[in-house]
Amino acid sequence: MKRFLAIGAAVVAAALIIGAAVAIARPDWLPARIRTGLAPGPAPAESAGEDAGLFCQEHGVPEKFCTLCHEELKEKLQACREHGGLPEDICTLCHPEVKDKYRLRVCKEHGLPESYCSRCGKAPSASLDPPDDGWCVAHKKPEDLCVACKVDPTAHGPADESKACRKPLPLVRLASAKLAGQIGIQVARATEESHAHKLTANAEAAYDANRYADITPRVGGFLREVRADLGKVVEQGEVLAVVDSAEVSTAKAQYITARAAEELARATYDRTRPLAREGVLARKGEIETLTALNQAKASLLDASQRLKNFGFDDRRLGRILKDNDTSSFLDVISPLDGTVVVRHAVRGEPVQATAQVFSVTDTSVMWLWVDVYESDIAAVKVGQQVSFVVSGNDETSFRGTVNWIGTEVNPQTRTTRIRAELANPEGRLRANQFGQAEIRVGEEHKAVVVPKAAVQRKDDVDVVFLPEPEGDVYRPQRVVTKPTDRGDVLEVAWGLRPGQKIVTKGAFLLKTEIMKGAIGAGCCE
Repeated sequence: MKRFLAIGAAVVAAALIIGAAVAIARPDWLPARIRTGLAPGPAPAESAGEDAGLFCQEHGVPEKFCTLCHEELKEKLQACREHGGLPEDICTLCHPEVKDKYRLRVCKEHGLPESYCSRCGKAPSASLDPPDDGWCVAHKKPEDLCVACKVDPTAHGPADESKACRKPLPLVRLASAKLAGQIGIQVARATEESHAHKLTANAEAAYDANRYADITPRVGGFLREVRADLGKVVEQGEVLAVVDSAEVSTAKAQYITARAAEELARATYDRTRPLAREGVLARKGEIETLTALNQAKASLLDASQRLKNFGFDDRRLGRILKDNDTSSFLDVISPLDGTVVVRHAVRGEPVQATAQVFSVTDTSVMWLWVDVYESDIAAVKVGQQVSFVVSGNDETSFRGTVNWIGTEVNPQTRTTRIRAELANPEGRLRANQFGQAEIRVGEEHKAVVVPKAAVQRKDDVDVVFLPEPEGDVYRPQRVVTKPTDRGDVLEVAWGLRPGQKIVTKGAFLLKTEIMKGAIGAGCCE
């Protein structure tokens, strides 16, 4: 009997020893009611603040905030996205008073609860996500602006990590703070300035078609005179050349004849009508003279219209009748004020009625054809300001406004043509010159701006790097940028506040670290 009692006592003692060892080595195997208890140290005074309840000895925080033991709390507690995603209630950097209030065990190096300090790598895998920059990865836009996520509430935060909407980028840690200076990393603050959004696109100058005219002689013949040359500034109605054409002579003679016939027919009718009314002449005679008058009028109208088609106005038609002018000369005149830009006229050569002998245009106003990508066309509106710089001559720009937006997209280039009207008072802009057009698609406004070198591109998203207080850690922040009226800076429309520190030089080296997927495995090691 004593032997059995001794064996039982030995078994109980061994079990107690094993249990104690397990409790010391793996406290997370113990039930929560055994693992937790009152926080170590003296009991706080009644005026010390809110009672934190049970204390998680394993993770050094109140049990009601321990998302490592109770993952369901992640959905109830607000996370501090700025400092590693730990619960906001125990973020000692945002709320220093909670360290003493809840008697938290903090990381001596960074001042965060040690079980949640993602900066020194002590946070277990069950902790909240790394610092969240508020970016919707699934739809490549800020979460608060993501229409797709708002339509589908389940679009972000699902259990399947591969479908997660929010995937913060990893922190970049250098081997030491001194290394930042050695590799040339420089930091500056984001500033707020007045800027306007501009869109840049390829463009080509052209003559204003509303101020351009191709001039033809309108009749076949020979060029008797050429009075204008290339570059000559002419006025509307000015004679550019004279054509010698038998067709003109014939038309003038027909007009004079038709006019005389019409006058005779009218006089005959005027004499016949009263006699027919009085019964002296038969009614038939009145009708015949009236018919002859109408035919004469039609012939005169046809003859006069033919001369008008040649460019004769009523004043010149009157002179033809007055002078009985049957000359074969026809003046080729300018229909508008402008400059002669094309000349094919040579004295004595034969010309056809439709042959182009001159072109005249007003070069004080030019058109600009701009090819805008379909992704940018929605921002372009009629009336927006445009500036144009000719390739190879950056010192001179021409300004104007958008006056037409195309209605189709080129299937090859995926661009839409828009037209702008540019002032060219000195005539320095020439047709068919190629260059870059800037369209001001937004009014001047206050904007957060950063140097272009500070913005890096990763996965088709712009990223900047924010230095952390430790000096050797940099947090990537995805941003939305827009072009400005200055070529060396970008506007940050989302993701930064004025005064925030960012890496302005060396950002590319930091980008290589997050692209490698392993901090310290590349050039910053």
